[in-house]
Amino acid sequence: MNSIHPSPGEPGFGAGVSLFIDPRTCIDCGACADICPVDAAQPADQAAPEDVERNAAYFADAEPLEAMDLDSWEPPSYQVWGGGPRRVLVVGAGPAGMYATRELLLRTTAEVTLVDRLADVGGLVRYGVAPDHPRTKQIIDTFQRITQHPRVRWRPGTDGGLSGFDGYDAVIHAVGARRSRRVGIAGEEGACTAEDFVAWYNGRPGATLPVQLTGPRAVVIGNGNVALDVARLLLSDEEQLDVPPAVRAALGASGIKEVVLLGRRGPDAAAYTETALQELLVAAGDRVELRYHARPVSWTSEGLTLDSGETIAAGNLFTAIGFEGRPVDGLPFDADRGIVPNVRGAVVGRPGHYVAGWIKRGARGGIGVNKACAQETVMTLVSSSRAAASPGS
Repeated sequence: MNSIHPSPGEPGFGAGVSLFIDPRTCIDCGACADICPVDAAQPADQAAPEDVERNAAYFADAEPLEAMDLDSWEPPSYQVWGGGPRRVLVVGAGPAGMYATRELLLRTTAEVTLVDRLADVGGLVRYGVAPDHPRTKQIIDTFQRITQHPRVRWRPGTDGGLSGFDGYDAVIHAVGARRSRRVGIAGEEGACTAEDFVAWYNGRPGATLPVQLTGPRAVVIGNGNVALDVARLLLSDEEQLDVPPAVRAALGASGIKEVVLLGRRGPDAAAYTETALQELLVAAGDRVELRYHARPVSWTSEGLTLDSGETIAAGNLFTAIGFEGRPVDGLPFDADRGIVPNVRGAVVGRPGHYVAGWIKRGARGGIGVNKACAQETVMTLVSSSRAAASPGS
């Protein structure tokens, strides 16, 4: 959970007796309650007062969060636009776009037009979170309530290009970074990317599986949480998954009984979380093999060949080494980093344009990280608007 601290790599991880939930990145999904071994994780209104005080004290030196409960749709108590409501366009209804919309409603009197190429809100939450993690997807209910706010104009099934969107005072691009990175080996076009596989098993409209699932063994290149999700789903009991019937049938008929999870570097460089690894090992047991310091060079019908000359016989190869953004029409693009160049969310060289989420900072961080990311972008937008409205600016 991105909101639980100290996390791996932070001072005090594994050494203290208490963990703390950061309200700035908590998405209220309730998943922490499921993984808590002592039933200590609870909503604040159900927790003991001393526990709430201890949690607040942990973040006492952090910047305070200015927010109110949007579920009651209370009007903002202050106006930063000055001249009345302005028009803001948010492109993308995934976590970054929805949190940006929420921040606009909290901090401004702006009218927000929210667009997405798909018919539903959620983005990564709806079509990226594994189907055996239903509690994490509960945040979609909050996202749907945001679209019902009287100052939000929700336009699903709308292309996110800039043409046709004139007349807005600001545009926030929250288009994500869902394209899978390429491994760069011979025969890779015959593999299945994480982008395609995850979209397929989550039932994203228009998503199809580009390969036929063939057992008894599959190889997954990657050592992040998505790679572990792919391995776990391939070996899961498909009857217990909340997936489309066609996906359930294909998984059941695949005959895949073993997965080799391949890391090109050592376990010390693995990007998966300890919780994700434990979940995979519990679900798959001895049916998953973890291999490190393995450098693939080619994929053929015989299997995956490594630079050592060894060939791992397998019917399918899946690649899950991360995601990267795609260029946004009309905006600058840093191809090496896969982002739109920006300063705290303000697009470089394009006044009035802002970015949030993975297209802003790169494909890293979970759902909760987008909350703080969107807050920074909206605060940059608000500050820029104030400066532009000031006399002599």
